[in-house]
Amino acid sequence: MSRFLAAPSGRLHKFVSITRRVLPAALLLSWAAGCTMPYALPEDARVQAMGSAALDTPPPVLAARPSARHGVAKTVDSLPETAVLTDYVEHALRHSPALAAAYQDWRAAAERVPQARSLPDPQLGVGLVFDQVERDASYMGERYSISQRFPWFGKLGLQGDIALEDVRLAARRYEAQRLQLAEQVTGAWFELAWLHAAAGVATENRALLLSLESMTRARYRVGEASLADVNRAQVELGRIDDQLRSLEDLRGPAAARLNALLGRPADAPLQGDFGAPSTQPVPELPGLDDAQWLALARTYNPGLAAAEHAVARENRAEALARREYYPDVTLGLEYGRDASARMARMDGGGADTLAGMISFSLPIRRGRIEAGVREARARATAAARRAQAETFDLEAELRQALFVERDTARRMQLYGSTLLPKARQSLASVEAAYLTGEAGFSDLIEAHRVVLEFSLAHERAAADRALAIAGIRSLVGASFEDLDALAAPQTESVDE
Repeated sequence: MSRFLAAPSGRLHKFVSITRRVLPAALLLSWAAGCTMPYALPEDARVQAMGSAALDTPPPVLAARPSARHGVAKTVDSLPETAVLTDYVEHALRHSPALAAAYQDWRAAAERVPQARSLPDPQLGVGLVFDQVERDASYMGERYSISQRFPWFGKLGLQGDIALEDVRLAARRYEAQRLQLAEQVTGAWFELAWLHAAAGVATENRALLLSLESMTRARYRVGEASLADVNRAQVELGRIDDQLRSLEDLRGPAAARLNALLGRPADAPLQGDFGAPSTQPVPELPGLDDAQWLALARTYNPGLAAAEHAVARENRAEALARREYYPDVTLGLEYGRDASARMARMDGGGADTLAGMISFSLPIRRGRIEAGVREARARATAAARRAQAETFDLEAELRQALFVERDTARRMQLYGSTLLPKARQSLASVEAAYLTGEAGFSDLIEAHRVVLEFSLAHERAAADRALAIAGIRSLVGASFEDLDALAAPQTESVDE
């Protein structure tokens, strides 16, 4: 090393001069090897539109500062004072942190595709002889090398296919979560509406019982009623008060649940009129049989599509694992100075050399490779079984939702058109008979209880039917606007 440093105008000068000539070319080759063509996602790897065009834009929470994304917002986005269910659904789709996280997962998966399809970084090497054992031995000059590793044929393509299936998987999961969020908001809305309606019915019945209790005490004072009748009225009044307090207390957790789905603090005020579920507008489903609904679900359900993409991903991963049996190839170039020490001293020259290099990895660890293939095969089998289970679960859940929709529609018709009107007529008849002494007090209390139970059952059936319809939409995978179009039979025009 002392010999090299002792001649600054000799070897060191040559080293610097050659470096200036070779290094730009080496850097250019390295840059060219690492360049990739611009990449665009295929259409089936993009997030599909849902309903109105206003919902196609990313949620505003995606544009928030990182520090603001993870904390509870100090200001709450207000809802219209006359907000209806669709306003709540759109608000949730725009502000839900969980949905925003799923959207970012999709974006992150999309950024992995060009990484997976890119070659590994090239290697740039510089060699320098600082000292030699024998002073008169031929001088081995500087060495400059650049090399690039090329995976075996098909490996990069399979890596890109795996990453692309991950993008499709993330997109379908985002779409499934979006539909589930709409369903959950609908369920929370109608649950809160039912609590309001139930509290209203209980309050109305409490007022009737108060008047009945007052009338019974008046009749007791004149000897027309017994003390047992007064006590029975007060007991029934206490039961209604307890039920009413429970309904009032349940509003808090129900409102907190709805606010959580909306991406708001639990105590944020909720706007809008939570009318009785039986008065809320609920769209009617197309008149299809179960087989047609199942066919729609198998075609459009994003959760099932995600499971199928997971199967495709694992199949490609198994194919990639089998490619590990083949070696990777490394190509390179080396530039070097190789001259005798005497010639180097005389004129600082010598014979330069340019050598090509090729090397192969040696996949001799067969046990490791075979274990990787078995692992990939097991993952592919597991993904296929999960997709099969997803299909069975989808069919079972859809059949259950269709049953609930038909059953609740029947019960709404039964209570609303038959039982509840007759119960109210019976209550009026019993009240009149009680005043004339033709009916007992127990008959009057039972008539009040039947009216209360039928009223609550009617509103509960309406809320359950709305939730069932939302569940059917979520399971089918159809948007709110195009459900009828998807369910309509498709006809093909034939040109004459």
